Amino acid sequence: MRDVRILVAVFCLVAVGQLGAAGPFDGTWTARVVRPAPAGPQNLTISLATADNGKVTGTVMIEGGGTPMIDWGFVKDDLVVFKVKMPFNGQDQPFVYVGRVEGSSIAFGRRPEDLTLGQLVKFSAERAK
Repeated sequence: MRDVRILVAVFCLVAVGQLGAAGPFDGTWTARVVRPAPAGPQNLTISLATADNGKVTGTVMIEGGGTPMIDWGFVKDDLVVFKVKMPFNGQDQPFVYVGRVEGSSIAFGRRPEDLTLGQLVKFSAERAK
């Protein structure tokens, strides 16, 4: 019986320790996205949270606009992929973001999910201070 209690106590300590473990993408990131003309630059605040199963949740706050939730996303090693609906051509369109950790920043590429709309836009996000 004593061995079972010790095993349960160790399991609880490990589980609690993992709750505080954050992945390289977890947190808040800021970016200035230079979009193709005629659209002007766009400031974003990206909040990401990853789960042990690789699922990504969060929001992408658009300065002067809304704060859409991430529809779906996943992380694998140093890559993150997620989808969010953003205003585009007067409608909310799904955009796909792909990012890779590069030192203390994330190098992103994003484009509309519908490949017939828009084009790939590359930008870098820095961890918010």
